Amino acid sequence: MTVSKFANATAALVSLATFAALAFAQPAKKSYQTIERMNGYALKDYAEFWNNPDWHFVTVRFRKDTGEMRLTYANDLAWRALLAGKHDYPEGAVFGKVGLMTAEDPAFTSSAVPAGARRYQLMIRDKERGKDTEGWAYALFDGDGLAVAEDQDIASQACAACHALVPERRGVFSEPLRMDVAAKLPVTGKAPLPRVAFETVKAETLPEKIRARLPKDAAELRLVQGKLALNLFRGTIDEIRPTLAKEALRAGMPALLMSRDGTLFSVIYAAPAKTCAKGEEGLRGFYTTGVAPGKDSAISEHEYCEAR
Repeated sequence: MTVSKFANATAALVSLATFAALAFAQPAKKSYQTIERMNGYALKDYAEFWNNPDWHFVTVRFRKDTGEMRLTYANDLAWRALLAGKHDYPEGAVFGKVGLMTAEDPAFTSSAVPAGARRYQLMIRDKERGKDTEGWAYALFDGDGLAVAEDQDIASQACAACHALVPERRGVFSEPLRMDVAAKLPVTGKAPLPRVAFETVKAETLPEKIRARLPKDAAELRLVQGKLALNLFRGTIDEIRPTLAKEALRAGMPALLMSRDGTLFSVIYAAPAKTCAKGEEGLRGFYTTGVAPGKDSAISEHEYCEAR
């Protein structure tokens, strides 16, 4: 199947999906024009980019922890720069992402199928609006096309901090998916560079609400350092969990991402689980459900298995 045919088929699936609102969506600050816009951009400015014949399908990714399928598209300016491999993106280059929830197909239970759009994301090369975020302006929307960030400045800085993990690609994670015979998958290197920095800290230095959720014998933790920790919002809490899980298993101690004021955090550690298959390790995690730092929020617990 060619990339164009795959893209058309994918777009059809997206169009048929039932668009569901994102449960944690919050209104934007009053200082912005409307809740439809983030950094001056609205989803309707790029209406149905996934069906636009002038846009190109780039790749698909699957989030194992959330069951989310992510489809990435690029306008022609972004696409040509991406194919050139120099990552020199001109003003007006745009990447668009559709995050689809998946569900078991009742007619074919071993497969997962799209089950509604959870969110949309835009990454626009705009040196003016992105002057504090490496030249990229970010816009995040829920399934209804409304801006999801309560504090849009914090959300933008958090996006930039995450995308700074791939400076050699100018902040662009996606690489073109090749569908031709014998094509090599776009996997970066045999030994990936350490993308997220951790530092070992004493558990006694942490806020009580975090210490109370650690194993009793946990004297030390691995704490995320750098821009990711300095710029934190709900999206970061969701995205960081797989990285924390791998670090907890590697280091043999809990791994933690925490906002500077301690109001937002995600912590994960190894915990025996009878339901895990051979070669898997049980994990337990706690994370806050608040949208941005500054206010105490509810704390959720989750347990799951991860391949060792």
